[in-house]
Amino acid sequence: MSENPRLAGIYEHLRRAELHLAEAHQVKDYDSAFPKLIAAVYPARAALELMREAAKAGELTIDLGELDRRITEAIPRNRLVQAIRIRDFHHFGIQGGGRIFVTFQIRMPPLGHAEFSMYPNPLDPQAGISISDPTSPHKFLLTSDVVVQDEKEPVAIPYWVLLREYLDQMKAFLPSFAACLRKPRGAK
Repeated sequence: MSENPRLAGIYEHLRRAELHLAEAHQVKDYDSAFPKLIAAVYPARAALELMREAAKAGELTIDLGELDRRITEAIPRNRLVQAIRIRDFHHFGIQGGGRIFVTFQIRMPPLGHAEFSMYPNPLDPQAGISISDPTSPHKFLLTSDVVVQDEKEPVAIPYWVLLREYLDQMKAFLPSFAACLRKPRGAK
């Protein structure tokens, strides 16, 4: 791997996430796979957080804002992995059994209206917000034990798909990140 401990930690977290995802694929029923998928989110997100910590600590040749911009460009759905981790850790936990949890914020236009709609189907909730003024800011986050969706996604994304995409994009981004690491003092 690499002698840089930060980079070694990132690789280790990605390895753990891959292991959890592989374990989820090996079980026969989804109820057994679900906890493994959620478990994969934590090291997957931790790898990205280690990158951000490197920027905060001045270990990169770019600042945190530039790193975040590059991450968003290279790993556009990283926000969903972060949202899953936050919801699971800080807000009730993401629960199995077909439960769907939705939160949303809508700034109502004067004399306008807004509608939120969805089907009670944890596999395909078809969630959406319709606002009389489409420029009015709004956010929503839907999680079930199978999918996640926010206001930027037209359809809900299965955790399997999101995690595979995220891990592949993280691996593709690593050389770019590594190129931004400052060389240790005295290194040639």
